[in-house]
Amino acid sequence: MKKILYTALFLAPLSLWAQEETGDEVKSVEIRVVEDYQAQVRAAHKISEQPSFTDTTSEKIPVVVRIQPKGMTIDFQPDPIPAIKLGRVKLPKLPTQRISVGGGMYSSSFADIVFSSPRSRKNVWGIKAHHESASSGVLNTAYELQPVYENSILMDFQRATKNWNLKTQLQLDADYVSFYGMMDTTGANTISPTPHEWNLSAGLSQQWLRTSNPTSKVPAAYRSGGMAYHFTNAGIGAHEHLAKTMHCIEVYAAEAQINVDLGYQFGQYSLTEMVFEPRINQYHHFYLSPQTQGKNGMLNYQFGLTFAGTINNEGADNRGTYYIFPNINLQAEVLKRTLAVYGGWDGRVQQQTLSALLAYVPVISGDLALALTGENRGYVGMQGALAGKLQYRLEGSMAFVVNDAQFERDSTTSTINDMAELRLGYANYTRSRLRAELNVPMNAFTASVYTELNAYAGADQFIGAEGRVLGALLRVDHGDVHLTSNFKYVGGRYAGNNEKGIYDLGDFMDLSLDLGYTINENLGVSLRAYNLLNQRYQLWSGYEVRGTRGLFVLNYQF
Repeated sequence: MKKILYTALFLAPLSLWAQEETGDEVKSVEIRVVEDYQAQVRAAHKISEQPSFTDTTSEKIPVVVRIQPKGMTIDFQPDPIPAIKLGRVKLPKLPTQRISVGGGMYSSSFADIVFSSPRSRKNVWGIKAHHESASSGVLNTAYELQPVYENSILMDFQRATKNWNLKTQLQLDADYVSFYGMMDTTGANTISPTPHEWNLSAGLSQQWLRTSNPTSKVPAAYRSGGMAYHFTNAGIGAHEHLAKTMHCIEVYAAEAQINVDLGYQFGQYSLTEMVFEPRINQYHHFYLSPQTQGKNGMLNYQFGLTFAGTINNEGADNRGTYYIFPNINLQAEVLKRTLAVYGGWDGRVQQQTLSALLAYVPVISGDLALALTGENRGYVGMQGALAGKLQYRLEGSMAFVVNDAQFERDSTTSTINDMAELRLGYANYTRSRLRAELNVPMNAFTASVYTELNAYAGADQFIGAEGRVLGALLRVDHGDVHLTSNFKYVGGRYAGNNEKGIYDLGDFMDLSLDLGYTINENLGVSLRAYNLLNQRYQLWSGYEVRGTRGLFVLNYQF
């Protein structure tokens, strides 16, 4: 089990606006120092500060340093550092600009451009522009081979002062999505009068992190915070304005520390087309979660409480939804590195937003309500290392889910044409899960496989049910050759009762392969293959995007 130390990166649980490429943000100065069992690492926040260690030994500490400008991952291993006399790590000159262009089957095109500043202890910036397009569709329908475009620009600026790290981001997205046809109830297959739409969005966020600690004994200290604004135009007369702020406060009580996360979000959703009367819905969402953790002998513990609620204005009525649940996690290491048992009870909440739903279903119907999803989960499990680097994990859980989002055809009963949109609905159910994992993480070779067995019960038929899941990952780095492959199989999906033959969902496999070759320090090529377009797909009643695709990409960095 490795411990990761993030330097010059905001560690606060802000995630103000979740991006689909969370691990691919502009991070011109992110450094990850990894230590493997030799010592305990405390948090450090600046490049000029090196981590201090406790429980050190006389052995030298191997350190792996990773620099990640946007879209690039560069690893190197300096000489081992003495455990007590820890000095600075000298970083080599690294590329800060990158241009990637490519093309492939089904009119596929790809472009990715990164510009970023050199490494600096104070100010860094980065810009990424991304474009990807292809012809997509469903076989034997009127919508076979329709164009799909994804375009985005991400601008990032970070500044480090003596006591604070500041981070500003601006995100612009313009996605062009096509509707895929299906046979309606009359057996006719006609083209929708609106076969495509533009999904447009823009967001601005500001985050701050305090890197200095109190110099005197105080009962509490402010650690981090942020605020953001996001606008979405779904292209179907639906618009959304979101404003959000989150903060983290540290409370010191005797020898324990309590971290308090609190946040507030305001949302306004407007629908002006495809309805009899235009409407504007507003909601106020708030979140409060105190947490503490520690160790007592062989027992590691975490205790907390989460309270979240939403007041939703649906027309003239004000409706409130509230969730409160404990966060309890207990873990005991029975056999060193070989067997640890754990268990607990936790939960999650998610305020549904138009922007988040579009990222999952880009052809959603605009006539929707935005609910607060809640889940309580109890779990027990065991984990450890068997032989060498072989790690295992086995977990069983039961979750009680309220207002989980699901989608169904909006035009199933239409006898005129097929609008090919998906209507949002919500389901309450209980999910029982058994999950097993095996991992072999090594420097040049990583393999992982997992399987899940899920059972669903409740008054509602959950269309998003996945009964059997099998997944695997393989990564190989051999000199200048790099290989990454992913596999996922999903079976035991929804089979309707009254809707038999309409909403039945078959098994599917998701495959991807990325083979890269580094020609020199500036130039590289890669070949990518996958069977589901851009891993963004819907499989309800004929939404599957079929056809294995290939994409050739040329990378140049300097």
